[in-house]
Amino acid sequence: MESGEYYKDVETKAYRGRPRLILGFVLDGMRVEIYKSQGTYSVFNMKTEKHLICLGAEHAHYIFEQCVRTLATEASA
Repeated sequence: MESGEYYKDVETKAYRGRPRLILGFVLDGMRVEIYKSQGTYSVFNMKTEKHLICLGAEHAHYIFEQCVRTLATEASA
């Protein structure tokens, strides 16, 4: 989205047992992030303080983009 900022984890070394940030988006201090841990993906929406565990990367990215659209729509209103 044009008014927010995407970010990624710059750390190249993965630590065992620790979720790894795949992709994040921040807009007006509110964040949406995708983490991967042991073959599952979790999408965290910091605005609503909810998360969804996904088994596939495609589903996680879809949920992530829907959360980003919601944040951008609310920010422009």
